[in-house]
Order: sequence, then structure tokens, then C-alpha cells
Amino acid sequence: MAQILHSVGSLDAVHDLSLPSNTNAEHLKDMTLHIEEVREPLGFLDLPREIRDLIYDLILISSKRIYPSKNQATVSPYLGILRTNRQIYHEAVGILYSGNTFQIRGTPGWKSPEFLNLLSCQRRDGYIQAPFRNVAKSQVCLARHHLKRLYIPSHGITLDRLKHLFSLLKHFPSLDCLEVVYKGGLGVRDMDFVTVCRLLRDRRPLIRDFVLLRRISYAKAEDISWMIREKPYTNWTSMSGNEGKRHTWENQLGATRMADVVDAPQDMSE
Repeated sequence: MAQILHSVGSLDAVHDLSLPSNTNAEHLKDMTLHIEEVREPLGFLDLPREIRDLIYDLILISSKRIYPSKNQATVSPYLGILRTNRQIYHEAVGILYSGNTFQIRGTPGWKSPEFLNLLSCQRRDGYIQAPFRNVAKSQVCLARHHLKRLYIPSHGITLDRLKHLFSLLKHFPSLDCLEVVYKGGLGVRDMDFVTVCRLLRDRRPLIRDFVLLRRISYAKAEDISWMIREKPYTNWTSMSGNEGKRHTWENQLGATRMADVVDAPQDMSE
């Protein structure tokens, strides 16, 4: 928008503007002394989408797994951007939930499903109330359509709790990576956890990266993911109690396999 700041339309302006004495007065009627370009303030949505996506990445993507807690999630201070307006919500929600790994843990254990329940039955402005058929799709929280990576550590997750969590995963069609750590030890049947993971794998073959770890210490675990990928399935028994057989597993057919020991740090207080 061009704005003319000064225009001279009469001979009386000559003295005020201190124009040279040899200036032709007739030309002053149409003379424009200064033109300035006045721009409207540039808003966030005026930026190219590529720039906005870079900003979303900067504030909403964490290098660590995200624990869904206001006090412990590293991206919490910036989540208010999702409530700016509908367009920004649609743009940012996909980056937040597809670009991070979310971990499910409970304090106490019965609260562990709350995060998945929240994403699967919430609108942008609150919980969905029955009947669900009256809720427009545009009002439903879009997070469940974007969630791709989940980490379920052994913290307070019993076998029954794991079954409950797995039952909720049907609401997350884009889930692509799932890592489960269970706590082995006295009174825990390894094949019970393996069987539950096998059932989920059979129901959800599109989960590309399914990792199963058996915790053996505070910061280490055995990777036994092959048990949920093998076909046909066989039963495996840990031989770690035998001398020289540490991290070795044997199946019902007599075949043995060494489990890789991987890092599984418990770096977040409950």
C-alpha cells in the first residue's frame, strides 16, 4: 500500500519547504516529495508452510521419549500453540504425535492407560459424550491418527495392564513402532508376555518395528524380539540359570539362541 506523505498543491508551500529559489512554481502543484511503502504486520500464518513446519519441529519435537505429564514432558511449555486456532492445530498436531516417541508408565500403575484413553475419546474442547454418532469428525482430537511410536517400559506394567494397553491400540491406526519392556524374574512367565505380544502382532501386522525386551537389571535388558517374529511360533526358556548359558534361550525343539543385551535405562523418576 503506497501512502503519500507530503504533497504540494499551492505556492504558499514554497516558503515552508525552503525550496530553491529557482524552482518552477507551476511544477509544485503535482510534485510528490516522498513516497513510503507501508506494509501490514506479518503474521505467523503469512509465513510459508515450510517455515511454519520448521518452527513446529523446533518447539514440539523432543530428542528424548516423552512422558505425557505436564511436569515431566519436555515440550509442555509449547503445547498452547495447539489451541491458537483450527488451522494451526491441524498443522502442528501431526508433527507433535508423529515426530515423538511417547512412553506409557503409571504412578500408580492403574493410571497407565489414561494417555491412550485421552487421545482416543477426546475432542479439542473436551471429552466426547455419548452418543458418538452426533460428533462431527472435524471436532475429534486428531492425535490418535498421527501417533506412530510408543514405548511401554516395565514400570508398574503387569501382564493384565499390558493386555489392557494393547486393547486400546486398536484406536491408533498409524502406530508403526512399539517397544515393550517387561520385568523378568521370579513368578513371571516369560512366554505369557511373549504370547500377548504375538497376539497383537498377528492383529496388527502393520506395526513395522515391534521390539520386546526382558529387563535383567536397572539399565539393561535382553532383546528377544525374534520370538514375536518367528513363524511358526515356538516356546522358549531362558537358560541363564545354567553355568555358561547366560543370555541363552532354548526352544521346545532344542534350538538355542543368544539374546542381545541392550541399554534400557530407567532415566525418569516415577
